[in-house]
Amino acid sequence: MPDAPSPGPASRARFRTLAAEANVPIEADDLLVLARRYADQGMYDESIHLYEMAEKLKPGSVSLRINLARVRDQKRAAEEARYASVRSELAAERGRDEVDSSQYVGLAQYYMAKDQTSKAIELLEIAKLKTPNNYRPFEILGRLYYSQGEWECAHEEIAAARKLNPFDRGLAEISGRIEFEIKNFDRSLDDFIDAFLLATDQKGESTEPTRRMINTLKRIENLDTKGLNARIKERVEQLQLSTERLEFRKENLFRLDSRKDLKEILNKITRAAEKREDLIATSHELRKLSVFQHMKDEQIIRLSKLARVEGFTNGDYVFKEEDKSMDFYVVRDGRIEIRKETPFGPQILGALTPDHIFGEMNFIDRTHRSSDALATESSACYTFSFSALDQLMDEDKELAVGLHWAFWRSLTEKVRDANEQLKLFFQEDAKKGAGRKRAEGTREVEQVTVKSEDKVDLFRERGLSAAEMKLLATFSSEERFREGSMIFREGEKGDKLYIVLDGRVRISKFIPGVGEEALTVLDRGDFFGEMALIDDKPRSADAKAHEVDATVLSIDRATLNEILSMDPHASLQFLNLLCRMISRRLREINEKIVQWKYMSGGF
Repeated sequence: MPDAPSPGPASRARFRTLAAEANVPIEADDLLVLARRYADQGMYDESIHLYEMAEKLKPGSVSLRINLARVRDQKRAAEEARYASVRSELAAERGRDEVDSSQYVGLAQYYMAKDQTSKAIELLEIAKLKTPNNYRPFEILGRLYYSQGEWECAHEEIAAARKLNPFDRGLAEISGRIEFEIKNFDRSLDDFIDAFLLATDQKGESTEPTRRMINTLKRIENLDTKGLNARIKERVEQLQLSTERLEFRKENLFRLDSRKDLKEILNKITRAAEKREDLIATSHELRKLSVFQHMKDEQIIRLSKLARVEGFTNGDYVFKEEDKSMDFYVVRDGRIEIRKETPFGPQILGALTPDHIFGEMNFIDRTHRSSDALATESSACYTFSFSALDQLMDEDKELAVGLHWAFWRSLTEKVRDANEQLKLFFQEDAKKGAGRKRAEGTREVEQVTVKSEDKVDLFRERGLSAAEMKLLATFSSEERFREGSMIFREGEKGDKLYIVLDGRVRISKFIPGVGEEALTVLDRGDFFGEMALIDDKPRSADAKAHEVDATVLSIDRATLNEILSMDPHASLQFLNLLCRMISRRLREINEKIVQWKYMSGGF
């Protein structure tokens, strides 16, 4: 039989006092009578103490031991009933809190849909108070801040949500994107790996954005395949450890010291209202920019949520060569120079004034910066974050098409400006060779017929959709140019873009006093001539068949417009391909500018 718990100090003192004052011998039967009375009144500690005293006076009494055991059982039953009542009250309170929290969350999502963020934040904060161990209010609030470009606030809420629920794939992915925005690339990679490991279909289309971000971060962190596999193994072990710890995690759901001060909530509500006013002002400002004139109002509003204004003083760098950032910018005020440092000093590649895009090459091809961006006077720029926009473009293909139109125009203008710079490098040579004229060249072209399946194979190699392949194969014309034959000349009006099907094409410029200088040589699948179709300006360079005969597919302006008016997904693929091609060309030309200036003695 287990030992009975000792009576409290007060009851013991009371019994000792009575015995001392009475100064009479204590009879066991008297103690038993009193013990039964205390037990009937629910005073179990006192009753147990009396039975223990009686047991000392009548050792070996079976009936006394039975009564003592019965009282101890009554005490345990009473305590269990009391604890059950407390648990029932706590469960009822918790149930009411969970119902309230769910309703607050539902109403908050309704206000979010109506873009009434202040009310949504208030309700979500109350939901967090009601159920501090429920991850959903933290997640929804974090996603709200994320949609507004509030990275630090989003980071706090999503981190809390992930702590409560480390096994949610969506939380892991958005956490990775937030960590990317605040430049925690190492942590971002861990989160995206978690998202990939938590996916039910790791090879499906739904995980493609996650796999893409992992590859991007792999390049940023300079990891090889072995290093990446080691990171994946570490994350597998961490998730397994979290699984094992889950059953042992018990947190106090109703700690008063965990409840936030209402003043803090009011500050957040006020801040959200101010943010809303800033969003409206930013939307109006972006709407006025010519670079976004082709976009719809609702697209501008979504874009403005992820735009932030950054100020730069004279001499501040927006970014530096080899930086791993991939944001793009639009000049709001001031002047930004794009320059490249050389052993002989900086080479200016371009000077940008308000309403000009820059940094878009890295946004498109996801690689390091190839030049510096420097404020040459007090300036301000709209900054558009890569990771957040990458996800937004996955969700909204029409917005993605609109952005790529803007990128295409911006890159086209930069390529033309770069080509014009070439004419300035050899001014002295041009004077010396003023009498030298460029060879006129000949245009030897014949119409040929190419099997539709051959054209489809080419477009499939470039990653085009089935709809694009069918349209291009149907409406493109085939032309073959003899070796050295001109396809078009600088200064001519452009009305077609071309795709190399067979052979090679050289893009070049004639430099007075120097001669022809090749800008690039294009191979199968490469586009060229597309710049003239977007800005309706004359050709900025020559194009000719290089070394061997070249077969090209040509697409005129009307057909191109038809392609780009297709469904947004197909149009986006086509535009993204064009932007990547022209971005690569601009990088090559910028490298040549530095080389040519050095060769011309300009340093």
